[in-house]
Amino acid sequence: MVTRMETSKRPYKAVLPGEILRDELDARGWTQADFAEIIGRPLQAISEIVTGKKAVTPETAVLFSQALGTSPEFWLNLESAYRLDLLHQKRDKTETVTLKARLYGKAPVKELIRRRWIRSYKSFEQQQAEVCGFLGIATIDDEPKIAANFRKSVAGNIDTPSLLAWVRKAEIEAGKLQCGVFDPQGLRNFVNEMPGMSRDERRAATVPKRLCDLGVRLVFIPHLPHTRVDGAAFWLDANAPAVALSLRLDRIDNFWFTLMHELVHVMEGSKSAEGYLDSDIINEPDSEVERRTNQKARDLLISPALFKDFAKRTNPYFSRSAVLAFSEQVGVHPAIVVGRLQHEELIPYTNLRNLISKVSNIFVR
Repeated sequence: MVTRMETSKRPYKAVLPGEILRDELDARGWTQADFAEIIGRPLQAISEIVTGKKAVTPETAVLFSQALGTSPEFWLNLESAYRLDLLHQKRDKTETVTLKARLYGKAPVKELIRRRWIRSYKSFEQQQAEVCGFLGIATIDDEPKIAANFRKSVAGNIDTPSLLAWVRKAEIEAGKLQCGVFDPQGLRNFVNEMPGMSRDERRAATVPKRLCDLGVRLVFIPHLPHTRVDGAAFWLDANAPAVALSLRLDRIDNFWFTLMHELVHVMEGSKSAEGYLDSDIINEPDSEVERRTNQKARDLLISPALFKDFAKRTNPYFSRSAVLAFSEQVGVHPAIVVGRLQHEELIPYTNLRNLISKVSNIFVR
């Protein structure tokens, strides 16, 4: 039975002309070789038209119309619609590649998916919406708005997608915490109590809760590759300070120093106007503000007068027993004393490392 065909109808969805030709040949019981013989064209040419490797030309359209009882325009319309559709697909693919490049330039997408900070989607449109939602923006043309204007202790403004993503994650997690009303004086009193808590892991583990009761949100956000970020202090609003720690260096002394450093920023910084993003915090920063903050953090952990006297009496032989005795005297974890000696270059970083325990034993990031 021969299928009756429209002579001028253009399909709603572009289809390969060869598919229509194959259907017509099947309906007539003709092989491609039969059809090639009928219209006087090579078999290879017919085969390539069926598979889409070769386009239907005006000359071929005339031959098809004569053999199949259609108009030449029917085949030319099929061909032009199909080829235009291919161009649209190619353009869409090119545009998607461009958009993907912009999206991956906005955030470390694969790393965020790996850490389950965002969900993974096969659809680019859904993945784009997920990343934009994480960054708090409507489209990838927008710039993320974070809680404060951050600056880093070493490298200046936030200048990489990974650092920005880390800050956003810190902001998101801090925003989930329901904490008390910020108590500035209570925080100052607690800061003076904190060094003594360092000697007992059980007491140290209560620090996040104690800070939350005082209105300070403490979150632990693992650093992203190539960020070397240690901590940040910022304000979600004028009454909601937050501190984020990466625990990048799994050392108890680094934890206490970084935490104290960020809390000094909270106590002495301006509300909601400026945030502090600290990377490579163990190195001496260029900023005078950061140098003062570092010194304040050190002095809060160990009395400067007592440390100076200890160093003078003990130098150059800082034995394990001497460090343990001094840490007992000032009431801090021995690792804090060791870290201070290493930073002051009074002992090599390889010395007394067995006194430095891991902070991961206390806090899970």
